[in-house]
Amino acid sequence: MGSRSRLVALVLLLSCGFAFGERPDETALLTLWGKHREDPGNHQAIAQDAQAFIQTYAQSPLAAVARGLAAWHLLEAGNSIEAARILTEMTAGGQQQISAGAAREMAFRWLTRLDAEAVKVGLRKIYATEIEYPDTLAPLAKLDKDSLPPMADRWGTPWVYSNRGFKIIDGGPKQTFDLKSSKLGVKSDLQPALAEPYGGGLGLKPEKLMPPMGGRTVLQVVGTGGVHAILAEGATAGDLGFAYFGEALVVLSNGDYWFVEPRPGS
Repeated sequence: MGSRSRLVALVLLLSCGFAFGERPDETALLTLWGKHREDPGNHQAIAQDAQAFIQTYAQSPLAAVARGLAAWHLLEAGNSIEAARILTEMTAGGQQQISAGAAREMAFRWLTRLDAEAVKVGLRKIYATEIEYPDTLAPLAKLDKDSLPPMADRWGTPWVYSNRGFKIIDGGPKQTFDLKSSKLGVKSDLQPALAEPYGGGLGLKPEKLMPPMGGRTVLQVVGTGGVHAILAEGATAGDLGFAYFGEALVVLSNGDYWFVEPRPGS
């Protein structure tokens, strides 16, 4: 075999080696993420593609990313029941998933918003009878079993609730109310959260690799609005999290959303 033939054979061998070394779940997630970025309003189709990823790569740690993406698109499509089922899967222990804490936190945030909507429905039932909102949430316990909403957010903290009158129209002191999770604060309401584009208008990207810390990969992360953080894999800083460092990609989180980006230097 001549030198040219040996060179061609070596290139082919190395190419095959790299191909065999690729993780199919990472490749599939990059494809799914690309579809989401290209057409974020195609909620049904992307939710279906995300659910297909979950079925195909059920044992992959990246299934948590597909679950988060599927749940968001289902919520946008108005299918809160299926979205809640998928979000509940993200909270389950014993799963092989990226940064279990980040996945659970994301699920808790969206499930808390759904729970708050159930509390509001209960309050409106009381208002329909009493023509005013109660001073506390205690009367909710008197609703029938099927209408009884959760009395705390997903972190187990009681709701922050108060009633009040309208600011402009004098219809009495108890004609409207405020309801929040102490954890989410002004981000407690579902509809304003869904009105945001995926990512909430915040872009997160890995800027560069830093020296490892305790055997863990460390990234410098940047984002819109002056966001800047140095995170070890599996760690969080405020709402920001570095969830996964793979062969081809990096997964970050801002608490509510995943961000899938190419691995630095790849």
